[in-house]
Amino acid sequence: MANDATLMKLQRFSEPTSKVLRVLLDAIPDPATILDSDRRLIMANAKLMSMFGADSDRVAGQRIGEALGCLFAKESPHGCGAGMHCSVCGALRAILLCRESKEQYVRECQIMLGDAEERQLDVEVTASYAEIDELPITLFVMRDISAEKRRSVLERLFFHDVMNTVGGIHGIAELLNSAVRVLEPEQEQEYRRWILDLSKRLIDEVLHQRRLMSAERGEFKPELGAVAVTELLDELHALYSSHDVAEGRIMQLGEVCTCHLITDQQILRRILGNLVKNALESTPRGGVVTLSCADVDSEVIFSVHNPGLIPRDIQLQLFRRSFSTKEGTGRGMGTYSVKLFGEKYLRGKISFTSIEPEGTTFTFSMPKILTLDQAN
Repeated sequence: MANDATLMKLQRFSEPTSKVLRVLLDAIPDPATILDSDRRLIMANAKLMSMFGADSDRVAGQRIGEALGCLFAKESPHGCGAGMHCSVCGALRAILLCRESKEQYVRECQIMLGDAEERQLDVEVTASYAEIDELPITLFVMRDISAEKRRSVLERLFFHDVMNTVGGIHGIAELLNSAVRVLEPEQEQEYRRWILDLSKRLIDEVLHQRRLMSAERGEFKPELGAVAVTELLDELHALYSSHDVAEGRIMQLGEVCTCHLITDQQILRRILGNLVKNALESTPRGGVVTLSCADVDSEVIFSVHNPGLIPRDIQLQLFRRSFSTKEGTGRGMGTYSVKLFGEKYLRGKISFTSIEPEGTTFTFSMPKILTLDQAN
């Protein structure tokens, strides 16, 4: 039920005013609410009610995160707007800026819905200030942009990765085309190997894009097989030790267990590769990145450590789709896809710590055997 303070504010509207406000709210095609000076809902339109399965008696008097079922709304005993994750909430920023300046503000916001699937909803929020019957209010409207954000991020990620690989193939082709003399057999063989490796990488990028789109739709099925952990980590160490991103840095193997896993090797390689590459990109020149794993009971625990630290505001958003610390490169799906594939499809658990003086460690723990029932 609405709390007494909210009821009093609602009753301050004249009956004609209340009727007009409800008609105007319901005419808005997107979820919309009227908030009081304490960011509590006075009334909401039918679109919000149907979209979030709410009713007017329940949401009246609640703050927006509480009404929508935001995963972080109860993070603090003081409610929505007081938790750690609230400090990076676009909706909260828009409302506060609107109230302070009495001007309209538009912001993007990622709402983590605390339902069974813990869905992420990308919205564009608009906060507009007004005074009605001498009562200051904020008109708060949300537009669901999840589909366009997903499409935009997937496209940027795909073209970024593919263009890097195609650029490498084109560079070698130019070297071959501009050769003024016959190449030595060893050099020609090396160029052929480079082109073969790059073309395989290009195919892998295309296939991974298809897997990612399938996973986003909930249709991905892991291809299970036996994976020798030692061989996999040796392969990753060899690949990233000579990778461009490792220039001036040291990539090393720590403790490595000798067990086997039943899982999807391509996806596991991609997850660990993403973690290693991110660690190398975050490590200053001369720094060391360590890849290791341990066999603990029924799990294998992989860890990637680097000496750098992740700023607090970035820590709060790391696993969100479309969030990236690398502006304009389209890499926002990196940690998000690690969590998506690692937890939803390989049934593991992704976590991290980033504190002084230990540095940053990402951990991926997963069961040794992923059954067909789990995969489905």
